[in-house]
Amino acid sequence: MRLLIGVILSGTLSILDSTLVIPLLSSIGNDFDAGSETSWLVAGYLLTSTVTIPLWGRWLDLRGERSAMWVSLLVFLIGTVVSMLAPSMLVVIIGRLIQGAGAGGIVPVGQAILSSRCVSDERARLQVYYNISYGAAAGLGPLIGGTLAVLSWRWSFALVIPVIFVCGLLLWGRLTTRPREVETRRFDGIGSALLTGSLSLMLLGFERAWWILLGVGAAIFVAFIVRSLHIKHGLIPASILRSRPNVAAAVMAFMIGFVQFALLTYLPSLSASVLPGVNPGLVVVPLTVFWMTLGAVAGMLALRVGTRLLAIVAAILSAVAGGCIVYSVAYASLFSASVLAGLSAGLVLLPLLLLGQHAAPRDDVGAATSFFVLTRNFGGAAGASVVGVLLVTHEVQSTFAIVAFVGVAALVPAFLLPSWGTERALLAIRDGQVPT
Repeated sequence: MRLLIGVILSGTLSILDSTLVIPLLSSIGNDFDAGSETSWLVAGYLLTSTVTIPLWGRWLDLRGERSAMWVSLLVFLIGTVVSMLAPSMLVVIIGRLIQGAGAGGIVPVGQAILSSRCVSDERARLQVYYNISYGAAAGLGPLIGGTLAVLSWRWSFALVIPVIFVCGLLLWGRLTTRPREVETRRFDGIGSALLTGSLSLMLLGFERAWWILLGVGAAIFVAFIVRSLHIKHGLIPASILRSRPNVAAAVMAFMIGFVQFALLTYLPSLSASVLPGVNPGLVVVPLTVFWMTLGAVAGMLALRVGTRLLAIVAAILSAVAGGCIVYSVAYASLFSASVLAGLSAGLVLLPLLLLGQHAAPRDDVGAATSFFVLTRNFGGAAGASVVGVLLVTHEVQSTFAIVAFVGVAALVPAFLLPSWGTERALLAIRDGQVPT
């Protein structure tokens, strides 16, 4: 129980930190007389937390739970202190970049630890606690941040520091060291450089609408995949890249993340334009609540009806969510889109993660977890960036037609997921049972 609480609190901490800062952006910008640079307090955090995910996952597989979790918490602590004491906007941004690098390890490492300690029924049940705590953090973060804005934005970082130490105390003596059979494996430094460089270039390409940069990043990413398929012990192992369940789940997660974060990022501003008298943050409450809490049911539901069926329903819901805004930009349509996107994400993201973990070899569970979280986060970054760029030159409804199209396209990876019978066999094999 102490391990469970420590792992859940660590993951919740990273969610809380990312949401605390959002209502404080203008306060930080005013203190340092900064303008558009404040966007990097969110974008920089997302960038480093995304590109470092597979590094942490592979670190877990090669060096064990103790090393991966302690180092990620230490990096997160350093970034928090740097941000809290920053004398300039540049230093705050650097602190957020460091924080993001630590957060990129805390969540997937924690989820992999839970996965490795239990069988399928327990795994889904424990992930329920993860989702409930995530929902609470996502909802409370903006409220706490808004309250702290009255005092000083530095308190938002100071508040995080004691929670980090509590996580450390809970996890002390509960984590395992690296497994003996992988002690001689070498970390894939070249693969790490290729993946980090490619994702960084693609994210910057999306963020700034520099399509040449995006193309270069995509080419480097293809080179990384080709290399990973032909070497042993790559950053993302060939066993994961050759696994249809893992690849289909990752592509599906990318598309759901695209729709989810496109709406999460821009629904508040659209709400403010059509209904100025209402708190713009209210429109995304259904999205956040359903996304975080529905997973508590979806993990168990997938064990009974199969992940493929949930994925098909989720793709349809995402398409309709984007279609609501194409149909109308009225507040009712925005609220409906928020509800549908939250249902879509909550219904499928946890089952997809569990499926990927079940389909992966035991030694590669960390890599499978990080691969999934990587694609989900990268899809979210791409969705927010693409919609932001298109809104500058296109009408709202034509822009969100792209979001609806991505939802429809998500049906392709959904149908490529294993059938319920095949998924049951994977579960039985993973739990050491004889498939029936």
